[in-house]
Amino acid sequence: MFPPRDTKRKANREEETPGKRKRGAYTSPEVARSVARATKRKASREAEMPSKRNRDAHNPPEVAGSVARAPKRKASREAETPCKRKRGAHNPPEVAGSVARATKRKASKEAETPSKRKRGENSETDPSSINGSRFSFLVGHYSSSDFNDKYQKLQEVGEGGFGSVYAGLRKSDSLPVAIKCIQKYTVKFVTFVFEGQEHKIPFEVLNMVVAGGPAGFVGKSAVVQLLDWYDLGEEVFLVMERPFPCVDLFDYLQDNCGLLDEHKAKIIMKQLVEAAIDMHAMKTFHRDLKLENILIQTTSDGPRVRIIDFGCGCYAKDGPYHSYSGTRTFAPPEFFSTNSYEAVPTTVWQLGAVLFELLDGSIEFDTRAFIRSEVKISNELSQECQDLLNMCLTPHSDKRATLEQIREHPWLSCSCVNCDK
Repeated sequence: MFPPRDTKRKANREEETPGKRKRGAYTSPEVARSVARATKRKASREAEMPSKRNRDAHNPPEVAGSVARAPKRKASREAETPCKRKRGAHNPPEVAGSVARATKRKASKEAETPSKRKRGENSETDPSSINGSRFSFLVGHYSSSDFNDKYQKLQEVGEGGFGSVYAGLRKSDSLPVAIKCIQKYTVKFVTFVFEGQEHKIPFEVLNMVVAGGPAGFVGKSAVVQLLDWYDLGEEVFLVMERPFPCVDLFDYLQDNCGLLDEHKAKIIMKQLVEAAIDMHAMKTFHRDLKLENILIQTTSDGPRVRIIDFGCGCYAKDGPYHSYSGTRTFAPPEFFSTNSYEAVPTTVWQLGAVLFELLDGSIEFDTRAFIRSEVKISNELSQECQDLLNMCLTPHSDKRATLEQIREHPWLSCSCVNCDK
């Protein structure tokens, strides 16, 4: 498990002064490089749950960390009702085609090719029937004794309005897993057809499988894999792989004194862009890319990016969306000005916001503060890096870079350490 953390930031930043906010609501950084900000807190925790703070009422941690990990910021969703919102209530699933499409990733091309059906924004998903035992886990299970026979639930590592997340092990092979326990009344169910029978499954289950492939692809995708799920009356359990060792990107930043140099940020950003391109190719719109929903797994080849928490995800359609589910401070400016936004430009904006936070250790990103020029791109960064940030964070969505343009940008395509500041 990970060592205790002290430096999680508070999510609801609406009441703070943009541009002057210290990174971490419970720390006191004035200078990003100061290690002191990783241990000092100013904000009182008396209003929060003792020992277990909500990480994100609807953006929970998918992967286990230390029980003592400090709090993550809450997702700012002012227009929604906390804890009682049905997942996807404001942007119902529109997943096109069969779940088998998820297998057409780089890792494998063995799956069947289903028909491609587009669904309206307010329609339920009805994946086509899939033959093959590898997809049988999508049907889910309904027995707590079956769960207890297969998995060992360990310590709780997160709690929020959605329920709780636990570290765990798969008993058959001691595989580390994360067990996400969700209150059933918050879950959006969709219809899945398997072997001629209709089954109701959580949309988050379908979304994760479409984005990352079925359980047999564990560790092969940037998306953390779903292994199993259970409908146990008033709760739904999602069992996912638990990459080890890893920390989320916010913790990774703290381990590096609050910010990364351009070379380290570039390594992570390259993987994020590739993961985003893959997800959109599978018609999956994550909609809440931020430091807390990105894991950094330590491997012999260097840091590896893993994407978690698809609770705010939806089908990546070509047209606009008119309601937002995710972290408001990372919402694109067009949402605030026109109450509409599109999938790819929003993902590009969020990637720009993530890169901004990786490179600037003193200020948390806030869309409205950025538009008002209260949060600015540092002129101490290399010109190419500043150019990429400006391309991602262009206020007008039609002038914003595409994911492919980001991938081909000179700053990201160059691997030379000496060209970085």
